[in-house]
Amino acid sequence: MNERAASDDDLTLLDKDETCRFFGGQSSPLNPATLYRGIKTGKYPAPIKQGAGTSRWLRSECQAALRKIIAERDAPRAA
Repeated sequence: MNERAASDDDLTLLDKDETCRFFGGQSSPLNPATLYRGIKTGKYPAPIKQGAGTSRWLRSECQAALRKIIAERDAPRAA
């Protein structure tokens, strides 16, 4: 059995529009094309395919990706 019990938030699924708002904000969501380009480069998490034309993203993976983006921004830069 998994050592860490999954919280409800770990399994919360976001649709494409919610994922774009998660990364871009409510007033200026990320463009879906930007999301998919970021998935290819590893910047954003890959979706879970639930069927033909249906994809969902785990909120916990989106949160981890955002934390990584923030950490990269805040990391000291080599001169």
